[in-house]
Amino acid sequence: MATPPTLYQLTQSLTSLGLPTPHASFLTPILTPPGSTQRTAPLAALTATAKIRLLAADISLPNTLHASTPTFPPNISNVRTVSAKLEKDLVVQVLDVEDLGKSKWEQIEALESERKGETTKGREIIRVVPNEENQNPSTASTQALGTQAGGQRQGGKEGPYKLLMQDCKGTKVYGFELKRVEKIGYPPGMGIGCKLLLRRGTQVARGMVLLEPERTVVLGGRIEGLDKAWREGREQRLRELVEKERVERGGDGDGDED
Repeated sequence: MATPPTLYQLTQSLTSLGLPTPHASFLTPILTPPGSTQRTAPLAALTATAKIRLLAADISLPNTLHASTPTFPPNISNVRTVSAKLEKDLVVQVLDVEDLGKSKWEQIEALESERKGETTKGREIIRVVPNEENQNPSTASTQALGTQAGGQRQGGKEGPYKLLMQDCKGTKVYGFELKRVEKIGYPPGMGIGCKLLLRRGTQVARGMVLLEPERTVVLGGRIEGLDKAWREGREQRLRELVEKERVERGGDGDGDED
């Protein structure tokens, strides 16, 4: 009979994938499920299960990651620091994302069209037809929209993106997409709670992390509760920001705010 994988082996298997070191109490239920009478799963299967759960977990909660997990330096948000670099690889989770290449009204209009089941291509209106079984857009429509969005990004029509990131100690820092980073974007492409690996040497300037493809790895995942709340409240937040900016400018606004 094969020897069951150990906690050390599972931990090493996860960190080899660029994932942070989980707390022992996070991995124990995966290694020895309560009430399980079945044979222990092989290391590859346990690693896959642990990876899925880790990417879906809130890393700022106690006993999720090991106490030695690297975090943002204490002075990370100091706007007086002209230039600095992260000294260690660091895993963070995304709490918010903003497309700085589109005005807020453009984003509101896009959300309204999406809610109506429509999108636009030039002057042509494309209606997204729901699937009869679950009322979700059909696979063909979804693929078409994904292809269209991909084309826009390659053409520089989307982004750069600004992210609100959080480390395992709860420290929150903004990140700016200095160069296009594959997979960074709006949900559902990149979910809220998605984990990013910021490699050692990542630039920090004026309190903001500069995201570049050479040192930013999108690990994936999402925190379901946060992701759902973000998507459901996004349009309202945008409208509130537009109204706030209008009031601050002391104008009536005509729907063309940034």
